[in-house]
Amino acid sequence: MKKLHSLVLIILLSLLAFSNFIMPVDDSYVTSSFAEFRSTGDTAHFHGGVDFSTFLKEGIPIKAIYDGYLARIEINNTIYGNVVVIQHPNGYKSLYAHLSMFSSKIQSIVDDLISEYGNSNIIVEFPENEIKFSQGEVVAYSGKTGEAVQPHCHLEIRNSKETMIFDPLDFIKVAPLNGEIIIKEIVIDGKKQEFVNGKTYEFSGVFPHLEINSYLQVNKNIIGLKEIKLYFSNKLVYHILFDEIPYEEIDKPYTVYSEESIAAGYIYKAYYKLYPEKTGYVVKANNFPTLNLNIDFFPVTLELKDPWGRVKTFNFNLKRGD
Repeated sequence: MKKLHSLVLIILLSLLAFSNFIMPVDDSYVTSSFAEFRSTGDTAHFHGGVDFSTFLKEGIPIKAIYDGYLARIEINNTIYGNVVVIQHPNGYKSLYAHLSMFSSKIQSIVDDLISEYGNSNIIVEFPENEIKFSQGEVVAYSGKTGEAVQPHCHLEIRNSKETMIFDPLDFIKVAPLNGEIIIKEIVIDGKKQEFVNGKTYEFSGVFPHLEINSYLQVNKNIIGLKEIKLYFSNKLVYHILFDEIPYEEIDKPYTVYSEESIAAGYIYKAYYKLYPEKTGYVVKANNFPTLNLNIDFFPVTLELKDPWGRVKTFNFNLKRGD
């Protein structure tokens, strides 16, 4: 019984720590969500974190989201640019990327490293509790190093072994953006069409190969979805949830995105695949094998959720063509 009480206490303390995580940038807002498609760098990949606006400015203070100690710095990483990683007492790490400068606790170390090794990619691990940061203390300053197009703060939350990456918005309270969930296009068996709610679309083959170009539209910005549920005749057929991704799958976005997707610079067009072409961790349910595939007409429901949990439902029909 005593061991059980201790375990409960540990869980409660961990949950309390999560609820007390703060935003890394004061008065900021989200500009890109977790697990969006990216085609920059050497290979396509999932967006491993959340981007917070620094108002298109370099030099904006980036703050520790919770107490911890410096675990690692990276200098001139190809994708992430300059990086700070902090180990937190609850067993999680936070990663801050695309930095222009480091805090005064770190910058002199960085200067010495660059002086000795040049501007090549440098990675340095630090001993436990050697350099500590308090929640809200400045760890670095915003920039556009690495693959960043504009200055911003890229934040990731990982487990202590960095084998799993989590959606920071599941841990940090961030005001929801005012926007609308949109389905711009639907792709059926490789054919792109404008999406019209309530329309009947034709498919061929054993089962329909569905893809959607969908997102949260926030003014001129596009934010990726959090969750997608596909129903045929009110039966859940396919379920995608972007809550966490194993690090070993971070460069496997084609498990849920089509190869027509592109995200580089200011261009973003991602197609979510709603059929089991490849398997991946973010696919939570695949009931295609249990379907009665002899049916020629059935209603379809798409339940789409944004990163703040707001849901919008779309309905259409599918009819088997000649």
